[in-house]
Amino acid sequence: MENPSRRTFLAVSGASMAAAGLASLPTQLAQAAELPVDPDTIGVAPLMACVDDLAKGQITVVHGGTELRITDHDLARKIARLSMSEA
Repeated sequence: MENPSRRTFLAVSGASMAAAGLASLPTQLAQAAELPVDPDTIGVAPLMACVDDLAKGQITVVHGGTELRITDHDLARKIARLSMSEA
């Protein structure tokens, strides 16, 4: 067995950390969704959500200069239902 180089070690450990971060993302999103939001903390920048792919539940959320892509089938369906309702 070869001794791993520092570069190999960093690449493998970095990939492991990224995978762990992605694995915890759904839990973090669920927890964030339950937190109360004070409208004053959002600021004046528009907050927009765009359902990119309803079948896959892919949503892009944009606030100011920040863009976040998430996958949430339930939220995508709720947004789609709202878009079909009469205003």
